Amino acid sequence: MATTSGPNTSLANAAITLTLFILPIIYLSRKQRRIARERQEERSFLLSLSNPSSPPLRPPLPSIVRRVLSRCRFAYLSTVDVDANSSHLSLMRFTYLPDEEIIVMSTNRKTKKYDILEKQSGVSLLVHDFSEGDSRELTGEYSITLNGNCSLIHDGGLSKALTICREPALL
Repeated sequence: MATTSGPNTSLANAAITLTLFILPIIYLSRKQRRIARERQEERSFLLSLSNPSSPPLRPPLPSIVRRVLSRCRFAYLSTVDVDANSSHLSLMRFTYLPDEEIIVMSTNRKTKKYDILEKQSGVSLLVHDFSEGDSRELTGEYSITLNGNCSLIHDGGLSKALTICREPALL
């Protein structure tokens, strides 16, 4: 078998090396810098919101808040039981719909939180981006409190009601 060497073979080897080894390293390096820059922007913005004199945010929410909500899945739903003169806290799985800026949750109708939400609509939602091990998206460093009104959606005979928090105010 004859082997060829020369400028064309060296050029082909250099192109293969560039494609297989160097370009992925450049891509990963740029991606890590972009993620670090986004995280720093998020930290700075969310830190500015911790000032008690900052006004509550209303939709449309800033892109940084929308990114945090989009990557989170769990939140604490706080309601007030006016009959018992006490608060009620529930860990909830939620879905954030960024186009509508709505948070959707579901619950069984035979729960205390459902009974409370039938009587009053005011809720507070604490969203925390729980770190998930090696996940690069969730960092475990942000918590956002949303205050707003909640609506129950009844869909025929389904055993679950959708809870939709509209126009949240960020404190």
